[in-house]
Amino acid sequence: ALRARGADVVVVIAHAGAFCDRAAPDTCSGEIVDLASQVTEKVDAIVSGHTHSRVATRVKGIPIVQALSRGGAIGVIDLPLSGDGTPSVAVRSVSRDSMVADSTTAAYTATVLARTAELFGAPVATIAERMAPGSDGTLGNLVADAQRYAAKGDVAVMNRGGVRAPLNAGLATRGSVFEVQPFGNVLVRIHVRGADLRAYLERLVARPEVTFHLSGVRVHFDPARPQGKRITRLVFAEGRPYDARRVYRLVMTDFLAAGGDGLGLTERAVAVEELKTTDVDALADYLRSRPSPVRAPADARLIPVQP
Repeated sequence: ALRARGADVVVVIAHAGAFCDRAAPDTCSGEIVDLASQVTEKVDAIVSGHTHSRVATRVKGIPIVQALSRGGAIGVIDLPLSGDGTPSVAVRSVSRDSMVADSTTAAYTATVLARTAELFGAPVATIAERMAPGSDGTLGNLVADAQRYAAKGDVAVMNRGGVRAPLNAGLATRGSVFEVQPFGNVLVRIHVRGADLRAYLERLVARPEVTFHLSGVRVHFDPARPQGKRITRLVFAEGRPYDARRVYRLVMTDFLAAGGDGLGLTERAVAVEELKTTDVDALADYLRSRPSPVRAPADARLIPVQP
């Protein structure tokens, strides 16, 4: 369709990566390699990302680059526009001392950095002990608590992969909070019946690995039971019992609501509200609202039945 509209060159930009063998750089595997292998129309080049690795290869003749991460390298593909010849493909590392700064750009950058320091250096809260992302769930649970609090929900769910950095003990600034939640996702409040919420939670506890965090509900489950029947008890905040007929307010980011990490539920919703609150604002406001110094939530939210 793009070529029918006059495009001479089609370049795919994809948040999908690969890893390549250092000893054999053209030996690569991963999502972007699989995608390129399945392309049926002519694609001239692919610029990939996500795995933060060096990729400079060709798949079915399509040049693919991935330039590491954080501006440490530049992916270079030279396409002969005549259609003849083979495109060259490379990833070139960039050293800060390898070039002289452009004075106009440097001056502009200095003003941006000064404004950034002013905004992101603002204090938010004092943190009692280091909270790290990962399987122990403390920081992820805190993020889920913040989103439930901000959206006035009954339950919140947060994906582990969306918690990107730790909160260290001491003063948390706007910048350190932003590092935890850097995506600018907005919150979504999903109204869902109790029976559908329970089915959703059943789907989550059936996963081979727990890669999500919860707020507002304690899920007691038996991993030995068949899928769909593992939950033995649901207890909501303030000890409220589960009610299959009640409409609950489930909170998540718009990324998850759209199906990210397989955590969406909008297809069974009674109503869906996209809020104006971003994830980072929700976390910052919640930290400010807590007694100082802020401590990690200690309560268990996923409780497997002991044999």
